[in-house]
Amino acid sequence: MDTAKSVESNQPLELDYVAKNVLWNRLISVCEEQANALMRAAFGAIVREAGDLSAGVFNANGEMLAQAVTGTPGHVNTMAASVNAMLDIIPSTALSPGDVLVTNDPWLGAGHVFDFVVLTPVFVDNKVVAYLASTSHIVDVGGLGWSAEARSVYEEGVTIPVMHLRRSDVINEDLLNIVTTNSRVPHEARGDILSLLSCNDTGSKRLIDLMSEYALSDLCELSDFIFERSIQGTTTALQRVPNGVYRSELSLDGYDSPIKLCASMQVYDEHIEVDLSGSSPAVSRGINCPLNYTAAYAAFGIRALLTPDVPNNQASLNAIRINAPAGLVVSAERPAPVSARHVIGQALPDLMFGCLEKALPDQVLAESAGALWTLSLSGTGENPFTSLNVVLGGMGARPGVDGLSTTAFPSGVGAVPVESAEVASPLIYHSKEFIADSGGAGRFRGGLSQRLEVGSSCGQELDLAAAAFERLNEGPSGRQGGHKGSAGKVYLSNGTRIEDKGLHRIPAGETLILQTPGGGGFGDPIHRDRSAVKRDLEYGLISKEAATKIYHLNDNNSEE
Repeated sequence: MDTAKSVESNQPLELDYVAKNVLWNRLISVCEEQANALMRAAFGAIVREAGDLSAGVFNANGEMLAQAVTGTPGHVNTMAASVNAMLDIIPSTALSPGDVLVTNDPWLGAGHVFDFVVLTPVFVDNKVVAYLASTSHIVDVGGLGWSAEARSVYEEGVTIPVMHLRRSDVINEDLLNIVTTNSRVPHEARGDILSLLSCNDTGSKRLIDLMSEYALSDLCELSDFIFERSIQGTTTALQRVPNGVYRSELSLDGYDSPIKLCASMQVYDEHIEVDLSGSSPAVSRGINCPLNYTAAYAAFGIRALLTPDVPNNQASLNAIRINAPAGLVVSAERPAPVSARHVIGQALPDLMFGCLEKALPDQVLAESAGALWTLSLSGTGENPFTSLNVVLGGMGARPGVDGLSTTAFPSGVGAVPVESAEVASPLIYHSKEFIADSGGAGRFRGGLSQRLEVGSSCGQELDLAAAAFERLNEGPSGRQGGHKGSAGKVYLSNGTRIEDKGLHRIPAGETLILQTPGGGGFGDPIHRDRSAVKRDLEYGLISKEAATKIYHLNDNNSEE
């Protein structure tokens, strides 16, 4: 696609305050159309159905101006840094109209080799005025596939350094051939990479049309406005947090042994600095997290609580600085294995909430299920396939509101519908249902988790990668007297328990049963509204025993 255009020679429209706000909102619309184009074009169900992606508009300096509403913090916030990292290797002066760059380097992109970042420069009057970037998950790029079994990133799949995916409108078929030759699903891998290219082309066209409509030769004035307003909003929001140092710790199952995450948060008037020193060192299996992915989710946690009304862009992200010495599980260095880096990364918002709860008691939500349970099943023999889906746990209760059930917090993605998953692979989903009492009891109840049972539809053996099954030992904590959410549980229909993050064989005729963690509760359950308890009991969200023993439903002295 031609991304080099000339703005019509009519007089530029004067950009007053209202016009700048309109343009800002229309930039976000450009990003959303870009994301929707990606979801329509994607081959992999994890992108097409679940929205595991990101899309954004960047100015000529490589600074993020706007992001799509659709997308995950791990993709969006890493992409905010990866654009400049890519331009450091291939600068704008080396780019021409029709060029597109790509990489899946975990330390430049979104933290593991399955996520490809595609960057498209937008030219107006023969100069770069903006960039369109997008990221999505490619199901298979070789190596050991999606598991935590690799001992280095070299075993996890092919890594593509920053290079041209397209040069002067000519697609780099050599690059695509390298990826497809290494992939178990080559047709899908090729299609997903090209869908990233296509969605950027869509966004580029819409951005050029927008600039032409307003006769803009660049985005400089609009960039300044967006960043100034974002800085103002962020600074104002941070004022409600008392200056000081706040600390928190969090324990995860880990792979061979528990993982400890530690944070020291320094709050200033206009920014926040977080030091993750004291966290466990990097481990020998693929649950390590590069610092770019760590920073993405830690920043998201802080912004979700303190600045939810400030749009996500370079200026609002710059107010949060995440640091860690090299070599920790949160700051793993090449060649550490990182396939399941989200096990660590998606726990970081809860770690940030633990710090902020000390600064803002009674204002911070309880812990959530955290790591997205990635369901990776494959089969060989007469029916070879690879299936990737997600299974969702409960979100922690918030002050004044029950936690959301089966909600992917903090990633925000949805699950692939059962019907789509069954069409794409020889699997049958026998059940998918809420688990009563899984949400932590509290004045405000934690979100419920789910029970899912799946097996082969043709009686074959299945292989399971259990890398992302976290919080099996202990459920998410409640706050202010709220109870813990239920811990997760994984087992086979023959009773075999799965208690580690390794590879497991599911015998022919057996099914896999997953019970995800529930969200923590908020506040003492004795103070829960009686009508809410009765409603939960009527709908089957809690058991009669919990209603009586935990919520004291029949205790007239405690009804408040």
